[in-house]
Amino acid sequence: MIDPAVVPRLAADVGEALARTGFEALAPDDRKQLAIATSTRVAQEYQLSVLNSSGLLLDDDQMVELTSALCDTVLGTAQLGPLLRQGHRYSDFHVNGADKVFAKERGSGRMVALDPIVGSEAELIDLVKKLIRAYAPGEPRFDAGSPAVDIQLPDGERVHAMRNVVDPPVVLAIRIPDFSLESLDDLIDNDTIEPEMARFLHAVVQARLNVIVAGGTGSGKTTLLRVLLNEVDPAERIVTIEDLRELHLARFPKRNPNIWSAESVKANVDGQGEVTVEYLLRESLRQDPDRIVVGEVRGREALEMFKAMSTGNEGSMCSVHARSAANIVPRLIQCIPDREPDQVCIEIANSVDLFIHLIRSPNGPRITSVLEVDDHLPETSGVVHTTKLWEGDGTGHPRLVGRPSAQRAAILADRGWWV
Repeated sequence: MIDPAVVPRLAADVGEALARTGFEALAPDDRKQLAIATSTRVAQEYQLSVLNSSGLLLDDDQMVELTSALCDTVLGTAQLGPLLRQGHRYSDFHVNGADKVFAKERGSGRMVALDPIVGSEAELIDLVKKLIRAYAPGEPRFDAGSPAVDIQLPDGERVHAMRNVVDPPVVLAIRIPDFSLESLDDLIDNDTIEPEMARFLHAVVQARLNVIVAGGTGSGKTTLLRVLLNEVDPAERIVTIEDLRELHLARFPKRNPNIWSAESVKANVDGQGEVTVEYLLRESLRQDPDRIVVGEVRGREALEMFKAMSTGNEGSMCSVHARSAANIVPRLIQCIPDREPDQVCIEIANSVDLFIHLIRSPNGPRITSVLEVDDHLPETSGVVHTTKLWEGDGTGHPRLVGRPSAQRAAILADRGWWV
């Protein structure tokens, strides 16, 4: 084990070296790579000094421990480092004050208790403020007047912190994305879907059908969207719009070389500078997109999404929170309260081809149903006619229960899938 007193001293050396490189002006990803390289060099120099003075050599585990501690310190994630390095095992961490930390296991969703990461509430607040300075553009406030903040870390981890209005006084929720699920084959390998469903979904993407992915929190909506988009022809231009980046298609440059990713911006303390998802959707049409993707629709941007889907951007996608397939249309109606339900339903019928609903099961994400949206206009207010194509079979995988319309069936058959 490394002497704890060594880390602050060496971290100061790393910090001085980074300060001479314009470290603070770099993008978060570049800062991380430079911090790793500099920390590795300083750790190797320390190892050499130990060898010269005592004849002892730090083993590989000690070098990894030291380098990681130095990186965590200079990147402002010191106390979070031990948690983030377990992201392959856990999907979420809950820091409930200074003395309680819980982790959610990937797949099973089982919650386990971990050791605390800080010694006091003040230290936890200080950690959040360091993360804000390092990774939150505009450095939003985190005080009694602004008690909540969202922070995105370089590897895609999402930190949501709250204070003053919660008990215990400070809480953190940390979501760890799983970028190991890159393709439909990966979903087959981890038993999320079966080969027949994979062939269907591949054909859906290639046929440029407009898709809404729905489900509850943590059901796998973002993962499925990412996987579907990785099936898009690399020659296509994809525009993604999100409140907080979660798709991270740039991590797959061979699959998605031509991406324009946009992220909403909250207003500053003076109430200025807000950039909404709805605004970004309108502006994105000028970026010559082949497909437009909204990470999650929550409000009136749903209407702009429908317009984009129905006016030439076939193959576009979005996600929405809905606890069941039957709840998808009512949820979309709620997103646009200034429109009559029948008007919203007409927009849906004119633009959307498929609803895909997921749930989080003990064995991981599961598709419970796939619905084809009938393109004839609804006759009843608040109703969209659908045909169920796939339905959960009670064993964790859906079975084919219906036939697509003749027109869509022909398109899907041309892309390699037929009933």
